[in-house]
Amino acid sequence: MTKQILLPGILTFAIAIFGMSACADTPAENRKEANEAVKDAKGNVQEANKELTAASQDAAKAIQAERDDIAARIKRQNQEIDAKITALDLKMEKASAKEKASWKERRKDLVESRDDLNTDLQRVGEDMKDGWTDFKNSVASKMEKIAEDLKSD
Repeated sequence: MTKQILLPGILTFAIAIFGMSACADTPAENRKEANEAVKDAKGNVQEANKELTAASQDAAKAIQAERDDIAARIKRQNQEIDAKITALDLKMEKASAKEKASWKERRKDLVESRDDLNTDLQRVGEDMKDGWTDFKNSVASKMEKIAEDLKSD
């Protein structure tokens, strides 16, 4: 990214120097124009660096907002799972042996889903520059499946 910004500045500087040397009247004028071109190029580079810094900060804020959103969604999903587990525990207290076995299996599946989401929640804060999109899509897919599963009961 920095190369993309610095390259036009350097290119502008080189063209200015070449252009001035080709049609300049005196060496003093050449030096003056070259110095002005250098100042302009330095100014362009400084401005480009400021824009790059601002863009980096904006990108970091956007990623952090995305991380915060995913973390909040995982926490809400975990609360729904916990509520479902509590409801299953109440059902098991009054259920027959056959129903209890079924509810225990269902409870086990819910606990596994919750634990899996908790693992993802811990990974949300990791520095995943390359795998962030895959991770985000994977979590969204898991959450959709869990939400559908919770609705099916």
